[in-house]
Amino acid sequence: MQVEIVTPLGEQYTGEAVKLDVPGLLGEMGILPGHRDLLAALGTGICRIYEAEHADPIKILLDEGYVQVSYANRIIIVTEQAETRDDIDVDRTRDDLGRARSELAGTREDVGTRTWQTRRHAVALAEARLRLVDAL
Repeated sequence: MQVEIVTPLGEQYTGEAVKLDVPGLLGEMGILPGHRDLLAALGTGICRIYEAEHADPIKILLDEGYVQVSYANRIIIVTEQAETRDDIDVDRTRDDLGRARSELAGTREDVGTRTWQTRRHAVALAEARLRLVDAL
């Protein structure tokens, strides 16, 4: 399968894969060759790209977006940002997580508002970054 990950900054990854796991809004989705056509929203989380059978996956953090799968085994992921382990500053991310959790706690009575959603997203993004570097 041909996989492309695109952000507003341009193409972040392109390559062949035998399997792909992406963070769907309702949970992780696995994609194998021959998958039916699909257009789905993505949540914030870790994408795992398996370039060969029984190989360790390439892990890339995705921050919301969409995945399009075509029957021709072409997968295009459009996301707000894509980060690898090397892009993550663990100490800064831990600080960001602490700050985001405190700010989120201050909006408990506003659950569902745009402010609450923005703060919840900041927590989810920091947690995903730490999971990517196995620090959470």
